Amino acid sequence: MDTGECGKYQKRWKVKILNVEIEIAKRMLLRSSPIYVLTPIVFLLRSQEAFFSSLFSSLIVATGFFLGAVIMSYAAKISLNFYYFAALFGYVFRLIFIFGFLLLLKSVYSVDNLAMSLTVPIVFLAMLFIEMTMVIKRKDTDLDWANDNSS
Repeated sequence: MDTGECGKYQKRWKVKILNVEIEIAKRMLLRSSPIYVLTPIVFLLRSQEAFFSSLFSSLIVATGFFLGAVIMSYAAKISLNFYYFAALFGYVFRLIFIFGFLLLLKSVYSVDNLAMSLTVPIVFLAMLFIEMTMVIKRKDTDLDWANDNSS
């Protein structure tokens, strides 16, 4: 995906090239924002420590998702093979990122283990489920790649 000639066009006419992965991640984070609010509120019933543990855990998971989109977007600009590499091994990298920051959070702040342990899979799976339903409903057809009807 060489942007040599496209870059000149972009500068001259001030056209913004859409990073599809980043745009999808932004939309996914906005769609799943009620999960980030409701999950910590549910744990607020348990304790204030559980609330903050749940809040920080859900933010770490959301940051991991967005980091994956950024990695995929920049990998696509480099080469298609690097994009495939980022898709395959980026998942492992994001899991290491998420669990590394969760362990860091646990070592710095006294966390509620139950709240943290339940928040991560709830937020992670809810985000995937919401995005899966949006793909099934074809809500992101305004993006560049979504309008390819060649198949």
